[in-house]
Amino acid sequence: MIFKSLLVLGGAALIRAQGSCDVSNVDKWDCGFMGVDQSKCESDGCCWQPVARNGSLKDTPWCFYPSDHPNPCGSVNWQGSGPGFTQDYYNTMYSFYEANLNIDGSGAVVAAPDNETPGGSYYYHWMRDAGLSIKAWLDINNNDYGKVQPVLEAYAGWVQKVQNKADPNGIDVRIEPKFTIPDGEPYTGGWCRPQTDGPALRAMAMSKWGMLLSQTGNGDPNGIWNLVQTDMAWVTENWRQEGCDLWEEVRSDDFYFNRMAYVYSLNIAADFADMIGQSGSNYRSVADQIKGETMGHWRDGFLYESTNRPYDGAVIHSIATFGEYLYPPESQEAASTINVLTKAFCQEYPINQDEIAAGEVGILIGRYPGDSYAGGNPWQLLTAVLGELFYLGGQATYKQVKSGGDMTLNYADNKAWMDLLSLKEGATAGDLAAAQMAAGDAVMTALWRHVQDANGRIDEQIDKFTGAQASAEGLTWSYANILHALHTRENLVKLQKEVMV
Repeated sequence: MIFKSLLVLGGAALIRAQGSCDVSNVDKWDCGFMGVDQSKCESDGCCWQPVARNGSLKDTPWCFYPSDHPNPCGSVNWQGSGPGFTQDYYNTMYSFYEANLNIDGSGAVVAAPDNETPGGSYYYHWMRDAGLSIKAWLDINNNDYGKVQPVLEAYAGWVQKVQNKADPNGIDVRIEPKFTIPDGEPYTGGWCRPQTDGPALRAMAMSKWGMLLSQTGNGDPNGIWNLVQTDMAWVTENWRQEGCDLWEEVRSDDFYFNRMAYVYSLNIAADFADMIGQSGSNYRSVADQIKGETMGHWRDGFLYESTNRPYDGAVIHSIATFGEYLYPPESQEAASTINVLTKAFCQEYPINQDEIAAGEVGILIGRYPGDSYAGGNPWQLLTAVLGELFYLGGQATYKQVKSGGDMTLNYADNKAWMDLLSLKEGATAGDLAAAQMAAGDAVMTALWRHVQDANGRIDEQIDKFTGAQASAEGLTWSYANILHALHTRENLVKLQKEVMV
């Protein structure tokens, strides 16, 4: 028995000697199975290293391949040369997006005009999705009053209506997740409640509309201010309350997405307050407090969403949409987080491994590793926001070049970005900006490969095996994020031309 054990352990040691077990957490490739123990792991020639099960590394495999094992996710090609999407396709998506806003003149934003998805009907108004989609509508239309007025005016009417609804579910109606269309009644079926970032995002969207009214001399910004105050009263008093995650599955009082939604929205509301002669000081004070308590989400080399769901595409969305107030898109923290999460999603989705092996550019990302909803696939809206995150990083870098010249990058200060995009020492800020833009193009091209044959319709998911669109058809949030990413790229190209003159 002793001799047999020595043979097993000796064989494992021999295999591991050929490849080191000194593998970074982000590069650990799962070698085990549910219930594997150290003896079985090492007898298979794999490495064993337990990690804490209740922190940011809880999803790191204990049993993993040694360093010499082929890693199909070791080299994502970030060298894109255009986003793939054409102007005609953009225009078609824009039309489908607009059709999902202001349903039947009610001001409601439908999640998707699809009554038969794996999760049931999507023909509801989700407060969170709507707030983000209305923000995107304003942005992609460059806050053009004439273009956005019909949708925004109706949306303000919807907000006023649902803020005053009686709640049948025993919670504050301001933190209900979704409402029926067109009557605006809170949904009474079983659901993950409360949705604590909802009132902040709704107030943010209303604040942007109120500022546009004030700037153009149209409408009644003070009436909009009343709606903002109603929602922000909940946020300032209850932001520490436990709620549901972005995907309405798990609970915490410390989601990174929710916290950053508060910080961003409170600052926007404060800007609106100042513009119309009100005081935004309390909103900024609360935002600073939340920001201070959220900085600790930078841990173990990436930004984690929550201790019960550390690896989450919601963080990518947070950095791109709200990051300017803490860890912005151009930050080293952003680059490190992209590195960690894209490797996790490469391992998660066979379609990524197949396309990397075929020499295709870019990568698809989804909600979180281990997701099982509707098959647990990549999501269009998250892949688009990853592309936008690269574009925003490039935008910030080009602005630095414009103001200070094309300086050689200090490797110690720019290590995360330079390593991610394979830039060598001696590279300049201009090189980094160009690489960030190319990476955004690579991601958008990967997305384009899987949606280009749908005549402009964008769904919720992409099958992780076949690459076909899947789940809810015509998802509003998908349109919003793809159009927003392409709009951001358009602004980046303009800036690039200014810098290169």
